Amino acid sequence: MGKREWVILAAVVLVSGCGKWTPSAQRAQVSADTPSGETVSTFMLVGHTDDGRKKWEVRGQTANLLSETVHLSPVEATSYGNTKLDLTADRGQYHRDTRNIHLEQNVVLITADGVRLKTDSFDWDAQRQTGTTSAWVTVLRPGMRVVGQGGVCFPKVKRVRLEKSVTVTLLGNGGQTVVTCDGPMEVDYGRHKIRFWRDVLVKDLKGTIRSDRLDVALNEKTNAMERATFWGHVRMNQGPQSAVANRANYWQLQGRTRLIGHPRLAMLSNGEKWRE
Repeated sequence: MGKREWVILAAVVLVSGCGKWTPSAQRAQVSADTPSGETVSTFMLVGHTDDGRKKWEVRGQTANLLSETVHLSPVEATSYGNTKLDLTADRGQYHRDTRNIHLEQNVVLITADGVRLKTDSFDWDAQRQTGTTSAWVTVLRPGMRVVGQGGVCFPKVKRVRLEKSVTVTLLGNGGQTVVTCDGPMEVDYGRHKIRFWRDVLVKDLKGTIRSDRLDVALNEKTNAMERATFWGHVRMNQGPQSAVANRANYWQLQGRTRLIGHPRLAMLSNGEKWRE
């Protein structure tokens, strides 16, 4: 068998769950017959669990077979488990010893339950089953759009955390609700909850609410806001009414609010602003 045939064979060889090339005889033949820097046009690695189930898969159009860091362009990867995860990007690096993946440019992550994440740089930790980035991130889900800078995702437990400059847009029967905060912010898709920190602002058709922290409970089917709990320095403006309190519970569909902790109310005339 010639050099090129061995290279192609290596490009589609299966690897074990611990990330080592197999079989060893084929690897030795490739090392002997293939010069350093040899590349192929297609490339696929597959890892399995101890009981033989497919655990992960990495595919690319170009690759350096002999390097411990395999360069791919473009790259596709799939992680199998409780939640299937697909990754695509214009280019990336696969580290054979750790099975970690670094992706760059037009990175898209899609989970089997409908979460879609877009960014320009992404690092996938195969052991921890987590992804991190310092770039701007957009997360899309039916009825929800999230934008922020820097973050980490935990697909196995259905959680996404964005670090700063966060904007969340929620669509529901009560209209559009926009929530912003300095960050961080966590979305727990499994429990249908979102938590915001630092200079939180909520805007909807009824008015605005500010606070230091916000916990949101979402409708399981529509992802619309059902109930919100505001914590610390709560300031509300709804039409001519304004109020401050230490804490507040807000039910969006009913338009009902409960103020807790030394609440103060005011009726404002046109153009007048609330003074704390």
